[in-house]
Formats: sequence, C-alpha cells, structure tokens
Amino acid sequence: MVDRENDEEDVQIEECSICGGDIIVDGFCEEEDIVYCNDCEAEFLIRSLDPLRLKLLDDDIDADIDESDDRYGEEYD
Repeated sequence: MVDRENDEEDVQIEECSICGGDIIVDGFCEEEDIVYCNDCEAEFLIRSLDPLRLKLLDDDIDADIDESDDRYGEEYD
C-alpha cells in the first residue's frame, strides 16, 4: 500500500473500482495517459486531471480474478 501521509504533493491516489487497491497518478501524467492499479493491474485511462476521472479500459475483467477459466480444463483426444 502507499503511505498517503508522506506522498509528494503532485501525486493523486484513486481507489480501483475492481479490487479497491491504489491507482497512483503522478504529476507527470497527462489526460489520455494510461495508469494501472498497483494490486490487480487493471488499466485505466485518465479522462480528466482536475477533477481526477479515470475510465476502466478493459470492461471484460472478472471481479473474481482468482477464479479459474473452464476452457483450459478440457481434455483433448
């Protein structure tokens, strides 16, 4: 996790809508840049910096990342 009390002033932290982890947007980021969640690595597009607005890029991400995918469990002859 990020120490929110000791962060630089030009860093903004947003909560990930997928896992609740931290998305760090530093002072070098610009609108239309891509940022990532530190925990689940989901990709977000920066729509606006003031106020900070992020858009999830991959809408197909499963909420339960640890769940196995059944298509790999098939046996082949």
